[in-house]
Amino acid sequence: MTARRLVGVAAVAATAALPPLLSATGSATYYEHVVVRMMLMGLYAMAWDFLNGFVGLFSFGHAAFFGTGAYVAAMLVVKGGVTSAPVGLVLGVGAAALLGLVVGFFAARVGSVAVFLVTFAFAEAIFLLVLSDPGGLTGGDNGLNGVRVAPMLGLALDDQTTLYYVVLVLLVLAYLGLSALTRTPFGRVLEGIRENEVRIRFAGYRVEAYKTVAFGVSGAVAGLAGVVTAWHEKIASPENVGWALSGDAVLYAVLGGTGTLVGPVLGASLVIAAREVLSEIFRSWLIFVGLTYVALIFFLPQGLYPLFTGKRRRP
Repeated sequence: MTARRLVGVAAVAATAALPPLLSATGSATYYEHVVVRMMLMGLYAMAWDFLNGFVGLFSFGHAAFFGTGAYVAAMLVVKGGVTSAPVGLVLGVGAAALLGLVVGFFAARVGSVAVFLVTFAFAEAIFLLVLSDPGGLTGGDNGLNGVRVAPMLGLALDDQTTLYYVVLVLLVLAYLGLSALTRTPFGRVLEGIRENEVRIRFAGYRVEAYKTVAFGVSGAVAGLAGVVTAWHEKIASPENVGWALSGDAVLYAVLGGTGTLVGPVLGASLVIAAREVLSEIFRSWLIFVGLTYVALIFFLPQGLYPLFTGKRRRP
């Protein structure tokens, strides 16, 4: 078994074993909540990494896809009375994927710097739309509270431990799915676009179409994280579509290691753990995260991933 697979299996096994180990403590609920948050943010950052690490597109608007999933799931429950988890999952992920295709259509036809601006503009447009509360659908500044879904396949998603394992399974499946996709002819073309777009274009491939589909896939995975986050937090709020959340995706992925898919999960876990620990001690805890980030840029430009696998990713 390769070092990468060994680390992955060990991480999944340790995460799965955590709830039983915590059950004897008085803080089991709190720790489970934090770990679920780590996994969901890792899933969200993984979606960003698929686009940046394997296609070379720098998005600064991924919160638009995350928030779309969260708000669609919340509106179905709070405004529509539809508590079916599968329906919320399908519609939330589908809406985020559709938005990804729309954003991708425009982003695929501009230069690399303009991709940043296009994605940011779409995210800000979604953010302002949410705040305007059209038809009372989004709840404005207050968001949509009371997102509770019915059991799915006999699993009570209102139970935090049950949701914990559901999120873990979704995270593993998303990783396996995206990893398999990168090894298909489609994924190889995406990597070719990242390395030399001009050559891929001259080879006869429709580069814009490939980029657009990649945005759709990335949007779908980010939307999945948003849907389940709404279930977990029991609310969809404007923070789910804010620019800060778009920045978090970049931070998590770069910290853990781009182009790895697992690196963003590591980065999200470390930042969230640091927030929980340091925020209790220091008011300006983000200073320490910032200093760590700067140090990594200088000494570990490929992120923390190589430290755990002993393998440098391809440039």
